[in-house]
Amino acid sequence: MLEPNILEKIKKKINKQFPDFKGIEPKVVKKKITPQKNVYKKLSLGAPENIRTVFSLHFVKKVKTVDAVVIKQILVVTANESGEIVKISQSK
Repeated sequence: MLEPNILEKIKKKINKQFPDFKGIEPKVVKKKITPQKNVYKKLSLGAPENIRTVFSLHFVKKVKTVDAVVIKQILVVTANESGEIVKISQSK
C-alpha cells in the first residue's frame, strides 16, 4: 500500500488546492498499469515489460444544495508510488 508519510504529503497538497476537502480521509485503491500490447503490435515494436503502479485516492463528502438535496462531491487523485500527483478530477 501507500506509505503513511507519502499519503500525508499528498493530503497536504490536496488540502492546499481544495480546502473544502480538508479533514476528509481518502479511500486508497492500488492499480497496476500495463502497456497496451495492441498498440505495440500495430507499430511492430516489442512491448516493454514495465508495469507501473499508481494509487487512486477517493475523497468523498456530502454537500447540501440550495434546494436541500444532499449530493456527494467526489475528488479523485491519481498519484504514483513516490507521491507525485499525476491527475486530479472532481465532480460538480
